[in-house]
Amino acid sequence: MEMEFFHHTRRPLLALAALACLASGCASVFVVKSDPLQADVSFIDPKTGEKKALGKTPLEMKSSAVKEAVGDAVNSGEFFTVVVSAKGYVSEKFSIPTTRFGTLVTKLDAKLKPGTDEKEIRMAKEVLDHLFLAQKFALSKEFDRAQIELDKVLNEFPEFARALSMRASIYFVQQKYDESLKWYEKALKADPQLEDAVRMTAKINQMKGGRAPASVKKP
Repeated sequence: MEMEFFHHTRRPLLALAALACLASGCASVFVVKSDPLQADVSFIDPKTGEKKALGKTPLEMKSSAVKEAVGDAVNSGEFFTVVVSAKGYVSEKFSIPTTRFGTLVTKLDAKLKPGTDEKEIRMAKEVLDHLFLAQKFALSKEFDRAQIELDKVLNEFPEFARALSMRASIYFVQQKYDESLKWYEKALKADPQLEDAVRMTAKINQMKGGRAPASVKKP
């Protein structure tokens, strides 16, 4: 027997078999497939809002194992949310009941759409805000405050070449050439095609009497 669940936004979900015996823990199977493969499958604890991992697609778990993972967060007759997500795709959310419907297998088939989810959009905006403030403080010669804003980016994204290069440029303006060279080299390691870092690394090496690196050829 099959029945449809509905997306949290109330639009129809893909047809899926009912979740069998999740509350009672009998030997049914919970299956999650996705396009693309190797998407992350997790559930959201309704009491804490915390996302907890179940595995990657294609995922196949006994319902008793799902019940154990969910634990006491959801009572029989209630719903919990399963999230299927992959980098570069919009996440899909499914509302799953814990009541028994008599089927042996429950299937979720998530067709993820290319795009960016709300969390990634918010993070990108925060990064841009920090870089804008860092540049603003640097132009005002408030170098310590500029570096604090860059720390906020690099703590989350330690190989973000633009932030590494901006840090190097701030040290260059302060005539801290050794420190500047170190950060430009980190930027080049993260992105060998970053023109500012290529040019400034060569310039500092020439100033120091060293050998400038060969230009990096673009593909």
